Amino acid sequence: MKDRRKVRAGFAAAALCAVAAAPGTSLADSADGARAYETRGTRISGSDGEAGAPSLASGGTYVDSVGPGEKRYYGVSLDTTSAAYVSAVAAPRPGAQVTSYRDGVKVTLESPDGAVCGTASPKIETSGVAYPLADYASRQIDSGPASCHQAGRYVVTVERQDGSPDPERWPLELRLMVEPPVKGGATGAAPEGSSSSPPPEAPDGTPLPRRGGRGFTDAPTLGTGVWRDDVTPGETHFYRVPVDWGQRLSAVAELSADGKDQSTRLLDRALALHAYNPARGLAKRGTPAAQDGESPRTQVATAPVAYGNRYANTGSTVRAMSVSGGYFLAVTVNPPQVAPHLNGEVPVVLRVRVAGEARGGPTYDEDPVKAGFGLTAADRRAAKRHPIATDGDPIGRSASGVTDSKDVLRAVGYAGIGTGTALVLGLGVWTLTARRRASARQRYGPPSAW
Repeated sequence: MKDRRKVRAGFAAAALCAVAAAPGTSLADSADGARAYETRGTRISGSDGEAGAPSLASGGTYVDSVGPGEKRYYGVSLDTTSAAYVSAVAAPRPGAQVTSYRDGVKVTLESPDGAVCGTASPKIETSGVAYPLADYASRQIDSGPASCHQAGRYVVTVERQDGSPDPERWPLELRLMVEPPVKGGATGAAPEGSSSSPPPEAPDGTPLPRRGGRGFTDAPTLGTGVWRDDVTPGETHFYRVPVDWGQRLSAVAELSADGKDQSTRLLDRALALHAYNPARGLAKRGTPAAQDGESPRTQVATAPVAYGNRYANTGSTVRAMSVSGGYFLAVTVNPPQVAPHLNGEVPVVLRVRVAGEARGGPTYDEDPVKAGFGLTAADRRAAKRHPIATDGDPIGRSASGVTDSKDVLRAVGYAGIGTGTALVLGLGVWTLTARRRASARQRYGPPSAW
């Protein structure tokens, strides 16, 4: 206990070690031109033990790094009534030498007296494919050891797998999100069997261009629809999808057949897809979805979002579907040394569907949007809008509410608008719409966590 008191005293002093927020940092891009994950947040330095561990504030994002076999320590202050999620994104350089299921990190959250409240261990799934690893350790108020329900200073550790063949330090992006306490409303779980039901049918249509983000913080917002992105082998692109209570997210990522090899035998070596919840917890890994002779593709389909899912006994992927808000899709095209048949930028089609009617959720004591959960009015419009709708707003917008001008010009070409007059009028309508949407975003405000 005396050592614990010394640790708590050290936490207060260590809180001063945080420095100004960095706009965005990452390891160098690969020699093949693949963009690395871009970490964004306040730069800190985790300690080698509990004493002197820097503090993570609720709603803040922090940047650090971790070397092979290293364990970094941080501290968080929690109350007795709120659920808490501490996420870590470890980002090896694209093309780095990594080993399947031996390379990874472990995130652990411990109570003031040392009890383990939550843990997660994301690992590399395919040897030679270095992609961002993300998950969280959580504290729930109605489950776990009794000491995890106490108020006080908790310890967070991020440990990298020992014996990794990659000697470089991996950038870390850390985030603490505290979910407000619930005072009523719908707090049950999703209907039994809904997590194992067949995935909703993927949407059809002409894919519209949308450039993915380099990380969670700059992921553009997508709704139901068909989207296209160009991904350099070795890169991972991120997209944000609003999902409300009672809804489920499904997505299919596919590569175009090159005419030389349309078999599915290289599927697991070409394309990967992961879905994450608003707190950056892994919600679903992609599984092969192609038949023989079809273009390689992989899909994810989650359980419907329900507050009570967090207590499910059916696995972490169902428990992750317990908060509404901006979910994330991460698409990775594997590097040339693993998938040699892929060269240069590869066109990837992403078919996204948010299925199910939105339902009432729990009633919180505080605004969940300010804590990074829940949806704004603009999010709900984006989730319902199909990109080929005829409401004059066919292009998905980024989290800032502003349309990418390159996407507009590409979409004009896809739509077949051939005359100068139609082009000018169309761009005028989209510009006016973008300004109105930007104004609406100023009124409603984007979710503060993104």
